[in-house]
Amino acid sequence: MKRLFTFILATVLGTTALMAQNKQTFEFVDAKGKVIPNGSTVTFNKVEESIPGVPEAGLIMPADISVRNISGNAQKVILVGTVKNMKEGVLQVCFPAGCKRWKKVGPYTSEEGDLPAKKTDLTPLEMEFCLAEQATNQANCTVQVQLYTAKKAGDKWVTDKPGPEITIVFDKTATGINTVSTEGPVTYTVYTLQGKLVGKGLSSLQGLAKGAYIIQKKDNKGVLSAEKHIIQ
Repeated sequence: MKRLFTFILATVLGTTALMAQNKQTFEFVDAKGKVIPNGSTVTFNKVEESIPGVPEAGLIMPADISVRNISGNAQKVILVGTVKNMKEGVLQVCFPAGCKRWKKVGPYTSEEGDLPAKKTDLTPLEMEFCLAEQATNQANCTVQVQLYTAKKAGDKWVTDKPGPEITIVFDKTATGINTVSTEGPVTYTVYTLQGKLVGKGLSSLQGLAKGAYIIQKKDNKGVLSAEKHIIQ
Protein backbone atom coordinates (compact mmCIF):
# COMPACT_ATOMS: atom_id res chain seq x y z
CA MET A 1 0.00 0.00 0.00
CA LYS A 2 2.82 2.39 0.86
CA ARG A 3 4.46 1.77 -2.53
CA LEU A 4 1.13 2.31 -4.28
CA PHE A 5 0.58 5.61 -2.52
CA THR A 6 4.14 6.72 -3.25
CA PHE A 7 3.51 6.00 -6.93
CA ILE A 8 0.23 7.92 -6.91
CA LEU A 9 1.87 10.87 -5.18
CA ALA A 10 4.69 10.86 -7.71
CA THR A 11 2.22 11.07 -10.60
CA VAL A 12 0.37 14.08 -9.24
CA LEU A 13 0.61 16.84 -11.83
CA GLY A 14 -1.04 19.76 -10.12
CA THR A 15 -3.45 21.12 -7.61
CA THR A 16 -7.12 21.72 -8.30
CA ALA A 17 -9.36 23.55 -5.88
CA LEU A 18 -12.66 21.82 -5.22
CA MET A 19 -15.58 22.94 -3.16
CA ALA A 20 -17.32 20.39 -0.94
CA GLN A 21 -20.93 19.85 -1.96
CA ASN A 22 -23.72 18.66 0.26
CA LYS A 23 -25.93 17.71 -2.66
CA GLN A 24 -26.13 17.84 -6.40
CA THR A 25 -26.93 21.17 -7.98
CA PHE A 26 -26.98 20.63 -11.75
CA GLU A 27 -27.30 17.81 -14.24
CA PHE A 28 -26.87 17.41 -17.99
CA VAL A 29 -29.91 16.04 -19.84
CA ASP A 30 -30.10 14.49 -23.33
CA ALA A 31 -32.70 15.07 -26.06
CA LYS A 32 -34.95 12.35 -24.61
CA GLY A 33 -34.97 13.94 -21.16
CA LYS A 34 -32.63 11.36 -19.65
CA VAL A 35 -29.87 12.41 -17.26
CA ILE A 36 -26.39 12.06 -18.76
CA PRO A 37 -24.22 10.35 -16.12
CA ASN A 38 -21.20 12.22 -14.80
CA GLY A 39 -18.09 11.24 -16.73
CA SER A 40 -19.98 10.22 -19.89
CA THR A 41 -18.88 10.82 -23.46
CA VAL A 42 -21.64 12.05 -25.78
CA THR A 43 -21.12 11.81 -29.55
CA PHE A 44 -22.96 13.82 -32.23
CA ASN A 45 -22.68 13.25 -35.99
CA LYS A 46 -25.78 14.95 -37.42
CA VAL A 47 -25.00 17.82 -39.81
CA GLU A 48 -27.59 20.57 -40.30
CA GLU A 49 -27.85 23.87 -42.13
CA SER A 50 -27.30 26.72 -39.69
CA ILE A 51 -30.24 28.46 -41.36
CA PRO A 52 -32.67 25.84 -42.71
CA GLY A 53 -33.06 26.16 -46.48
CA VAL A 54 -30.01 28.41 -46.82
CA PRO A 55 -26.96 26.15 -47.31
CA GLU A 56 -24.83 29.19 -48.11
CA ALA A 57 -25.10 30.19 -44.43
CA GLY A 58 -22.97 27.20 -43.45
CA LEU A 59 -23.30 23.82 -41.81
CA ILE A 60 -23.32 22.97 -38.13
CA MET A 61 -23.31 19.95 -35.84
CA PRO A 62 -25.48 20.85 -32.82
CA ALA A 63 -25.18 19.25 -29.39
CA ASP A 64 -28.73 18.43 -28.32
CA ILE A 65 -28.04 18.73 -24.58
CA SER A 66 -29.76 20.73 -21.86
CA VAL A 67 -28.93 21.68 -18.28
CA ARG A 68 -31.26 21.32 -15.32
CA ASN A 69 -31.01 22.96 -11.90
CA ILE A 70 -32.08 20.37 -9.31
CA SER A 71 -31.04 22.24 -6.18
CA GLY A 72 -34.50 23.66 -5.50
CA ASN A 73 -33.11 27.22 -5.51
CA ALA A 74 -32.29 29.65 -8.31
CA GLN A 75 -28.59 29.37 -9.13
CA LYS A 76 -25.85 31.25 -10.90
CA VAL A 77 -23.95 28.93 -13.23
CA ILE A 78 -20.65 29.04 -15.12
CA LEU A 79 -19.58 26.57 -17.82
CA VAL A 80 -15.90 25.64 -17.91
CA GLY A 81 -14.63 23.82 -20.98
CA THR A 82 -11.44 22.44 -22.44
CA VAL A 83 -11.22 21.88 -26.18
CA LYS A 84 -9.15 18.72 -26.58
CA ASN A 85 -8.97 18.72 -30.37
CA MET A 86 -10.52 20.67 -33.22
CA LYS A 87 -10.28 20.26 -36.98
CA GLU A 88 -12.03 22.07 -39.83
CA GLY A 89 -14.38 24.16 -37.73
CA VAL A 90 -14.95 26.23 -34.61
CA LEU A 91 -17.12 25.67 -31.55
CA GLN A 92 -19.88 28.15 -30.72
CA VAL A 93 -21.23 28.21 -27.17
CA CYS A 94 -24.24 30.33 -26.15
CA PHE A 95 -24.61 29.10 -22.57
CA PRO A 96 -25.47 30.37 -20.05
CA ALA A 97 -25.39 33.97 -21.32
CA GLY A 98 -24.09 35.46 -24.54
CA CYS A 99 -22.38 33.62 -27.39
CA LYS A 100 -18.67 32.93 -27.70
CA ARG A 101 -16.59 31.07 -30.25
CA TRP A 102 -13.97 28.64 -28.97
CA LYS A 103 -11.56 28.63 -31.91
CA LYS A 104 -8.63 26.52 -30.80
CA VAL A 105 -7.48 23.83 -28.40
CA GLY A 106 -7.31 25.03 -24.80
CA PRO A 107 -9.36 26.06 -21.75
CA TYR A 108 -12.39 28.36 -21.80
CA THR A 109 -14.76 29.83 -19.20
CA SER A 110 -18.22 31.25 -19.89
CA GLU A 111 -19.84 34.26 -18.34
CA GLU A 112 -22.16 33.62 -15.43
CA GLY A 113 -25.86 33.11 -16.02
CA ASP A 114 -29.06 32.28 -14.19
CA LEU A 115 -30.80 28.92 -13.93
CA PRO A 116 -34.37 28.89 -12.60
CA ALA A 117 -35.28 27.03 -9.41
CA LYS A 118 -38.01 24.94 -11.06
CA LYS A 119 -36.64 21.41 -11.46
CA THR A 120 -38.73 20.73 -14.56
CA ASP A 121 -37.17 23.62 -16.49
CA LEU A 122 -34.48 22.73 -18.99
CA THR A 123 -31.99 25.28 -20.30
CA PRO A 124 -30.41 24.36 -23.68
CA LEU A 125 -26.63 24.11 -23.67
CA GLU A 126 -26.67 25.79 -27.10
CA MET A 127 -23.35 24.39 -28.25
CA GLU A 128 -22.64 23.67 -31.91
CA PHE A 129 -19.62 22.81 -34.00
CA CYS A 130 -19.59 25.16 -36.99
CA LEU A 131 -17.99 23.44 -39.97
CA ALA A 132 -15.47 25.26 -42.11
CA GLU A 133 -16.62 26.11 -45.65
CA GLN A 134 -14.43 23.42 -47.21
CA ALA A 135 -14.82 20.91 -44.36
CA THR A 136 -14.22 17.24 -45.21
CA ASN A 137 -15.25 14.07 -43.43
CA GLN A 138 -12.24 14.65 -41.19
CA ALA A 139 -13.98 17.56 -39.44
CA ASN A 140 -14.23 16.87 -35.72
CA CYS A 141 -14.07 18.41 -32.28
CA THR A 142 -13.80 17.04 -28.74
CA VAL A 143 -14.56 19.24 -25.75
CA GLN A 144 -14.77 18.47 -22.04
CA VAL A 145 -17.26 20.63 -20.16
CA GLN A 146 -18.14 21.01 -16.48
CA LEU A 147 -20.83 23.01 -14.68
CA TYR A 148 -20.03 25.15 -11.65
CA THR A 149 -22.11 27.26 -9.35
CA ALA A 150 -20.90 30.88 -9.40
CA LYS A 151 -20.09 33.26 -6.57
CA LYS A 152 -19.18 36.94 -6.42
CA ALA A 153 -15.54 37.78 -5.77
CA GLY A 154 -15.19 41.54 -5.63
CA ASP A 155 -16.82 42.83 -8.80
CA LYS A 156 -16.45 39.54 -10.68
CA TRP A 157 -18.28 36.24 -10.80
CA VAL A 158 -16.05 33.20 -10.37
CA THR A 159 -16.52 29.43 -10.22
CA ASP A 160 -17.57 28.00 -6.87
CA LYS A 161 -18.85 24.44 -6.39
CA PRO A 162 -18.09 21.92 -9.17
CA GLY A 163 -20.90 19.98 -10.77
CA PRO A 164 -21.11 17.23 -13.41
CA GLU A 165 -18.54 16.87 -16.15
CA ILE A 166 -18.99 15.27 -19.57
CA THR A 167 -17.08 15.00 -22.83
CA ILE A 168 -18.79 16.02 -26.08
CA VAL A 169 -17.54 14.68 -29.41
CA PHE A 170 -18.57 16.08 -32.81
CA ASP A 171 -17.58 13.63 -35.55
CA LYS A 172 -19.15 13.35 -39.01
CA THR A 173 -17.86 9.80 -39.43
CA ALA A 174 -19.12 8.47 -36.08
CA THR A 175 -21.47 5.51 -36.31
CA GLY A 176 -24.91 5.77 -34.78
CA ILE A 177 -26.72 9.01 -34.08
CA ASN A 178 -26.13 11.06 -30.97
CA THR A 179 -24.79 8.28 -28.78
CA VAL A 180 -23.90 8.37 -25.09
CA SER A 181 -21.23 6.08 -23.75
CA THR A 182 -19.64 5.57 -20.38
CA GLU A 183 -16.81 3.39 -19.20
CA GLY A 184 -18.86 2.26 -16.26
CA PRO A 185 -19.30 4.17 -13.01
CA VAL A 186 -16.49 6.50 -11.98
CA THR A 187 -15.22 5.96 -8.44
CA TYR A 188 -12.70 7.73 -6.24
CA THR A 189 -10.06 6.52 -3.78
CA VAL A 190 -8.98 9.25 -1.38
CA TYR A 191 -5.75 9.51 0.64
CA THR A 192 -4.35 12.14 2.96
CA LEU A 193 -1.00 13.64 1.93
CA GLN A 194 0.56 11.33 4.52
CA GLY A 195 -0.77 8.26 2.72
CA LYS A 196 -3.65 7.39 5.04
CA LEU A 197 -6.65 5.92 3.23
CA VAL A 198 -9.73 8.13 3.69
CA GLY A 199 -12.17 6.30 1.43
CA LYS A 200 -12.19 3.72 -1.36
CA GLY A 201 -14.70 3.17 -4.15
CA LEU A 202 -16.50 6.45 -3.42
CA SER A 203 -19.13 7.51 -5.95
CA SER A 204 -18.55 11.21 -5.24
CA LEU A 205 -16.38 13.57 -3.23
CA GLN A 206 -19.29 15.01 -1.31
CA GLY A 207 -18.83 15.29 2.42
CA LEU A 208 -15.03 15.44 2.48
CA ALA A 209 -13.70 17.70 5.20
CA LYS A 210 -11.64 20.73 4.27
CA GLY A 211 -8.02 19.90 3.56
CA ALA A 212 -5.59 18.53 0.98
CA TYR A 213 -5.96 15.03 -0.47
CA ILE A 214 -4.56 12.73 -3.12
CA ILE A 215 -7.57 11.60 -5.16
CA GLN A 216 -7.42 8.66 -7.55
CA LYS A 217 -10.18 8.53 -10.16
CA LYS A 218 -11.08 5.16 -11.72
CA ASP A 219 -13.58 3.50 -14.03
CA ASN A 220 -13.98 -0.18 -14.88
CA LYS A 221 -10.99 0.00 -17.23
CA GLY A 222 -8.61 1.25 -14.59
CA VAL A 223 -7.10 4.45 -13.22
CA LEU A 224 -8.05 7.62 -15.11
CA SER A 225 -6.09 10.12 -13.05
CA ALA A 226 -4.38 10.74 -9.73
CA GLU A 227 -4.14 14.33 -8.56
CA LYS A 228 -3.71 16.47 -5.51
CA HIS A 229 -6.91 18.31 -4.61
CA ILE A 230 -7.76 20.90 -2.03
CA ILE A 231 -11.23 20.90 -0.49
CA GLN A 232 -11.93 24.37 0.81
